[in-house]
Amino acid sequence: MGGVVERVVIRHLSGSKANQIEQLPIGDLKEITIGRDPTSKIAFDPTIDGVVSRQHAVIRIEGEGDDLKFKLIDLNSSNGTFLNGQRISQDAELLPEDKVELGGAKGPKFTFDLQPRPASFAARTRVIGIDDSAATRLIETAQTAASTAVAQISSTSTQAPSHKSGVGQETVQRLIVEERRSVSRTWGAVAAGLLAFIALGGGAVYWKQIKDDERHQADLADVKADAKHADQRSAALQGEVKTNLIGMTPLDIYNKYSNATARIDLRWRLFDTQTGKPIFHQTFRFGKDTLPAYVRLPNGKVVRWLTLEDDQRSNLQIAGAGRGSGFVISEQGYLLTNKHVAAGWKVTYDSPRLGYVFDLGGGPGARNAKLRKPVGVIDLESEDYADLNMWVPEAGGVIFPSSVAIPIGRNNIPDLTRNEQRTFEGRNEQLEVRFPGARLGVNAALVRASADSDAALIKIDSPQLLEKVELADDDQVTIGEKVIVLGYPGISVENVQRQVTVENGLTRVQNEVIPEATVTDGIVSKLSTGYKEKDGVTLTSAGERIQLSVLATGAGNSGGPVFNANGKVIGLFTYSRSRGDARVTLAVPIKFGRDLLRTQRN
Repeated sequence: MGGVVERVVIRHLSGSKANQIEQLPIGDLKEITIGRDPTSKIAFDPTIDGVVSRQHAVIRIEGEGDDLKFKLIDLNSSNGTFLNGQRISQDAELLPEDKVELGGAKGPKFTFDLQPRPASFAARTRVIGIDDSAATRLIETAQTAASTAVAQISSTSTQAPSHKSGVGQETVQRLIVEERRSVSRTWGAVAAGLLAFIALGGGAVYWKQIKDDERHQADLADVKADAKHADQRSAALQGEVKTNLIGMTPLDIYNKYSNATARIDLRWRLFDTQTGKPIFHQTFRFGKDTLPAYVRLPNGKVVRWLTLEDDQRSNLQIAGAGRGSGFVISEQGYLLTNKHVAAGWKVTYDSPRLGYVFDLGGGPGARNAKLRKPVGVIDLESEDYADLNMWVPEAGGVIFPSSVAIPIGRNNIPDLTRNEQRTFEGRNEQLEVRFPGARLGVNAALVRASADSDAALIKIDSPQLLEKVELADDDQVTIGEKVIVLGYPGISVENVQRQVTVENGLTRVQNEVIPEATVTDGIVSKLSTGYKEKDGVTLTSAGERIQLSVLATGAGNSGGPVFNANGKVIGLFTYSRSRGDARVTLAVPIKFGRDLLRTQRN
């Protein structure tokens, strides 16, 4: 592009670029874009300069040489573009020293200039703004007074008196005296007008100076506020950069989310749906050993000897108790935990390894002496009895009397292929949630348990809104990535507080355990898929799991949140496995927890 002008000079007065100068060579440039879009020629900070639109305005360059022109155009911005204090609605010509405001008084401001500035580009004639109306009125008053005085002089000097012939000397002298008095009065008025003009003009200048100072102070305050905001944003950005590069530390996770992680105390029992009675596993003593009993049916299938009787409390109650962890996912009191914590009857039951097996009709009360003793001892870890080892209590079973292995029911020998066995249900007798530092727990209720994995949703009634964790939005988990776990493992050191209470005049001293979450960290060491088919080959697994290197934890941590480096929950800590001196821990992917929050299909 030809012409004398080499560059456009932008002097930033306020905003994220306050006190900066941008020089834009013209060359073949046809327009200068302005906005928060990073591709803009004059780009503003997307956070600090929030009133600026992404594509706010443009300076269009037209003509060449002496015909060079610059026009400011608003691009339908949300908060408007202002030229010298006036909002523009159409193309506006830009001249050197013009002030441009983006988004009004709270938006960034800059002045427009050219280098070198050709003679044809004189600065715009300064017009007294609306803020100077008082000064304008003062100046106009002074000018009116002066104009009136001068007009009187002109009127007096131009009027020629008419004289009649034969006027006497006395008449002439009287006319001269009156003329001199008139001239004196006129010059007095002129002098008074001039003095009034000087006084009022000085007042106007003083008034204008005050208004200029006020505007300067306001601009200075805006600049300071913008600088403070920029410093705060810079500190926040540094924190974000640190988090993105390094990730949250275990201390960061603990400080932010330990309050949202709770200890869960549990106790459940299994009941027969037909009678409503609790269910027990029958035991017998032969020699020195007391073992649970099993019954071998005619088809060779071995089942548990379940009974509704408890012989002098010698039988094993089908029940569970213990401690787990959970975490708040809703301010209204919803928590996620493991299914084996919130509904133990819905997962495989942990039975003693060894047991006596009897043929059908056997047991101490059998009529046939040969059937009174067990036919052998079984090992549940043997592959022959894998189905017994994987028994889920709510799946049901066969009920026998406590003395002889004869099934109670419609048929003496139930047809298991026709599901002629009793149905059972589990009930939580205790499901109590305690938060860090709390002396009292809150009763929880089971909402629903996952049909696909070891995850469950529970609910408490809380009089206050609860702090919650943030769940990962996707299922992206990478081997080797950093993880941090919160929970209440039983192996951790407990905080004990001595409490002194007075009830009915009696003083009681007791030690109470006050729960505090434990934080551990590690990495994702392996990912395990569920049942999956690939290239015609079925890969089997015990379920989709995340294997961790988090070893400084244990029983009681089940159901605790597993965080990634960004502080998002990617899984539920589930359990650990040991073989010799080796030990690994496992977690359930958070997608199974998210599924529990959907009551309807999407």
